[in-house]
Amino acid sequence: MKTYTTFCAFLALVIFSCSKSDNGSGDGDKGGDTSVDADYVTLLSKDGFLRPQLLNANAEVITLNPAESALSEKTIPDHSYVDEFYFLQYHKDGNCGGQVTKHNFKSDTTTDIPVFTDVNDCDLTATAIAKSGNSLFISYIITSAVPVSYLVRIIDLNSSEFSSVDVTLDKKPIDLAVANNRLFILTLDEMITDENSLSVLDISNNTLIHEMNLGYSVRRIFADSHDNVIISYDELHTTLNSSSLAFEYTQYEGSTAPKFAASKSSNFDLEGRLFYAMEPGSNSEYPLVPAIYDFSKKLVILYAYENFLTEAKRNFEYEIETTTAVGYDEKNGLMLIGYKKMNSAAQEGGLLRIKLAPEPELIDNIDLDGVPTEILID
Repeated sequence: MKTYTTFCAFLALVIFSCSKSDNGSGDGDKGGDTSVDADYVTLLSKDGFLRPQLLNANAEVITLNPAESALSEKTIPDHSYVDEFYFLQYHKDGNCGGQVTKHNFKSDTTTDIPVFTDVNDCDLTATAIAKSGNSLFISYIITSAVPVSYLVRIIDLNSSEFSSVDVTLDKKPIDLAVANNRLFILTLDEMITDENSLSVLDISNNTLIHEMNLGYSVRRIFADSHDNVIISYDELHTTLNSSSLAFEYTQYEGSTAPKFAASKSSNFDLEGRLFYAMEPGSNSEYPLVPAIYDFSKKLVILYAYENFLTEAKRNFEYEIETTTAVGYDEKNGLMLIGYKKMNSAAQEGGLLRIKLAPEPELIDNIDLDGVPTEILID
């Protein structure tokens, strides 16, 4: 069944950083007087490398944690995957192979997994990675095959020896999402129609069970906090029930588009709101600013820096150039905003924390030796 709804709420002009409106206070935001200890991990990009920075925080203060993470510095990955507990990064290994580095933030343990040692063909390109339980998924193509081969490799992370299964596709895989014990594979028919499709794989038996046409220009797919799959276009998004495969279209009106299709974020709070960096249009002078999209209310709230930071703090104290990552400390009700500093040669950044309700209020800032690309909260 197809259901159509219209997206018509964009709190940017009323409170594009929740400035003066009861409507934009953000229902469900914490922000009381309780302070809870929380651990953050920021993944910092600098000079072509990615490394973790551990942080200690509560509702009043944030400090650098001097402890060293077991996750060592690596070059920027070709593909990555992050969830509450894990960070996976894929690097092409030499001319023919590839390796996934799996890091568990809870146990602070790292495992390197060679993923294509049995494939002799060097014309191999991985296109996306994902994880569910003890299964690792890597979509890839072999361009030297005639015709070109499109596959998803499923690797058993629980096996003491390398164990994998390849599932053959008839179109190019470009993105992956996992929900309800199913792998959803966004594909592109680049040979004939240039249209997108969605293939559904049952993880319990590694069998393709369904395929649906999605039309043109899908930007990304991801699972929300309710196990729906969000299919993102520039002008709309589709919410797909991962169990029944029923879907609902949400069409945007004019300038009200929430623009999360351009983001890689999958940072949700417990209420199902997405935290991400958004292009603000005429609402801010910055290329990207923090935003929250509430799927249940079809409401986006844009947090322009101009509404909660003075010009002196923006341009001289913090030297904010643009937003690079957005997260949410559920324990303390604080939005975490990673940003890049204006001096691009130094490749430095920082992390702002703001209280959301009843109005956005700056709590603190910490400078970082690198630009935050991901923010994880324990």
